[in-house]
Amino acid sequence: MPGRERISNSVQVKGTGGRFGDTWGGGFCWSGYHKCTDVVGSGDNAPLYVQHETVQGGRINKPYVGFFSSWFQNYRADMLDVQGVTDHLEIIDEPGDTDAVTQAAARTNPSAPYVDVPVNVLQLGELATLLRGKGRSFIRDLGTNNLMYQFGIVPLVGDLAKMIDFNDQVSRRVGVINRLQSSGGYRKTIGLWSGSNQAFVDKFIQTQGVFIRGDFDVTTSTSVKAHMRWLPQGDYSHLSSPQAQRDLARRAVLGLTFDLSSAWELIPWSWLIDWGTTIGDYFAANRNIIPAVLNDHSIMRHSRTVASWPGYAEGDWSCSGIQYTKETKRRSNSGFVAPVAHLPFLSANQMGIVASLAVTRL
Repeated sequence: MPGRERISNSVQVKGTGGRFGDTWGGGFCWSGYHKCTDVVGSGDNAPLYVQHETVQGGRINKPYVGFFSSWFQNYRADMLDVQGVTDHLEIIDEPGDTDAVTQAAARTNPSAPYVDVPVNVLQLGELATLLRGKGRSFIRDLGTNNLMYQFGIVPLVGDLAKMIDFNDQVSRRVGVINRLQSSGGYRKTIGLWSGSNQAFVDKFIQTQGVFIRGDFDVTTSTSVKAHMRWLPQGDYSHLSSPQAQRDLARRAVLGLTFDLSSAWELIPWSWLIDWGTTIGDYFAANRNIIPAVLNDHSIMRHSRTVASWPGYAEGDWSCSGIQYTKETKRRSNSGFVAPVAHLPFLSANQMGIVASLAVTRL
């Protein structure tokens, strides 16, 4: 399908300045830049890119005091003559497309369990062993008790709490089965990740006529979403009755199967490996209690960067504050479901678990 690109600009008066009889500036300079790149044709969910940039301030003023002295009259600083005052800051842990698709497929899979009964039942034996095997020192007991709480009590209590909402979840899953059989299949958009970064970036603001240099306070915020589309796989004729749909939905909600996802959850240390990979998500994405196949997907990234400088005044000249904003939105169909390695920072809770593992080795 052919692509198209649309661009529009807004402008403002540049202002003037000069020295030794020469005059600078005049005319117009940009104040806003807007670009949209998309695909023309049938269908939807195609690649899309939108970019907005705006700038305000940066006006220099200095009276004329003689032939040998520079002067400025509402002159906008030369640094702002072109777009791209600063780019988005890099944010640690932002998932790549394949990582994002794998996570989203696991979360939107029609067969995703609400309460994973087979795994919980098989882990009860491990919990009993953990309860009997307390450490011999107080510090080791603290570590063991934290591990027992994190991996024994919390999951089981959480699943018991979820069972209160069980009937509602089964009804929702029946709705997913019906949507799978509709013309467009089952479609869902979910939020995956958000993060931000902040830094001070040194910039030369003006060098002709007056030297101005300053630190810009730059903040970037990014969010990542995924849109997933599932289609039925195989014959759904046996699901014509409401009871058959509820029975299948109940199996999916309870995770009533033993597959690669179940086996992975029961492997010792799989929870630790999942902090650095998406293997667990990969297996969950490929569960197939409700026969369905991932037909289409897109990853959407929205980034917004604001760079500001407070302005400066000295003697008979001044430069007003500057605020530059850059916003981009991107929809991409790249990436695929796969186990992906990544190196995230540990949360406070994860650090506590690692510490508990360490003290139980004392």
